[in-house]
Amino acid sequence: MKPDVALVEKWRTRAPRYTSYPTAPWFGPVADEAVDAALGRQSGPFTAYLHVPFCVQRCLYCGCHVEIQGKRAVAGPYVDAVLREAELKAARMQPGRVLTQLSLGGGTPTFLLPEQMAKLVKGLRSTWGFAPDADLAIEVDPRSVDEAYVDQLVDLGFNRYSFGVQDLDPEVLKVVHRDQPVDLTVRALDALRRRGSFDINMDLVYGLPEQTPERFRSTVQVVAAMHPTRIALFQYAHVPWIKPAQKALEKYAMPGSEAKSDMFAIASEVFGAAGYEPVGMDHFALPGDALLEAQRSGTLQRNFEGYTTHGGLDLVGLGVSAIGGFGGVYAQDLKDRKAWTDAIDAGRLPTERGFVLSAEDELRRRVIMELFCNLSTVIAGAELPVLARSVEALGPLVADGIVEVQPRGEGFGVTITPLGRHFIRNVCAVFDAYLEAEAGARRYSVTA
Repeated sequence: MKPDVALVEKWRTRAPRYTSYPTAPWFGPVADEAVDAALGRQSGPFTAYLHVPFCVQRCLYCGCHVEIQGKRAVAGPYVDAVLREAELKAARMQPGRVLTQLSLGGGTPTFLLPEQMAKLVKGLRSTWGFAPDADLAIEVDPRSVDEAYVDQLVDLGFNRYSFGVQDLDPEVLKVVHRDQPVDLTVRALDALRRRGSFDINMDLVYGLPEQTPERFRSTVQVVAAMHPTRIALFQYAHVPWIKPAQKALEKYAMPGSEAKSDMFAIASEVFGAAGYEPVGMDHFALPGDALLEAQRSGTLQRNFEGYTTHGGLDLVGLGVSAIGGFGGVYAQDLKDRKAWTDAIDAGRLPTERGFVLSAEDELRRRVIMELFCNLSTVIAGAELPVLARSVEALGPLVADGIVEVQPRGEGFGVTITPLGRHFIRNVCAVFDAYLEAEAGARRYSVTA
């Protein structure tokens, strides 16, 4: 259901995308002892995210932590340091814990040379026990791999692949400084599919400069024909005060709220006709996809990597700027590569900042994540003293048909409507106690 322009403009604001609660801008100093204790607090399976910061060139829309490098050999010492960091963290964890998901993101993970990638994965396997059915996921830049490299990724055990497509229109790609002809993506897909059946995601971005609904329709039609198992459709986040390179895009025509709403509606129409079903705020998946099945069962979750079926497990971050969440603590690694390496060489965890969650934070996180992932939550009567103001603040959203609030025992059930899918960030922000601080408003991208 496409919202009308007036409703989009009414609810246009700045709000987080809630890959955590509280969100990263509220992180601050955290004691090493708190991080050490949190790592050792829990037992059982866990997941890991590994950040590879290197890119050959800067895509102007990018909001990630990247380091532009022309020589791929620079990644050799980085791999060595990541493996030492894994050993430091493994030493602080309870013995016998099993890794059930490893995700490599960036930057460009396939910036690593094939031999560097092999050393990395094999080294992690020797540090941690991997579950027999572990998910190994990797972001692949089609410009940086050939068929032999794809073969090696399969042989190393990767079974989930995400291709950064963003857009297929040559003019849009030129503006955002991403030269990626469609045949490179097709070639990488064909190489992968010759090796078997894998979960394949494609990332698209709408709201980029020079995009129009007509141009974007052509892109989503081609992507649907490629038939990935999952599509992530992200709205471009223009935050030049955080990512100064984005300032260069302001000289181009930027689509407004109505055009962006049209683009999302077009994508929903095209993907729906191709058999995809919506997942959460901005994903589409074919029947059988793990995220879609989790949403149907009400178990879909979210962490720093986005939507996941492993969100309830400890997440260990590895690499510069990587964020982990474990034992009631968030911890982010140093962003400066030299400082990060020096800390590891000194035998210290390379933590730059973090957050220790309170009982109220845990409650609000549960409510926000259930709404963001499964579109509904239940607030028990005993939780109302903490959340009463938030429930009351839902009134205008109820009046506009974005959310429904029904009595449930001594508490309330909150359900996001089909129309409300377009306003998930607005609904969740009602439960965000930190957004009440005016200074936080400019830390986030707009919702439309």
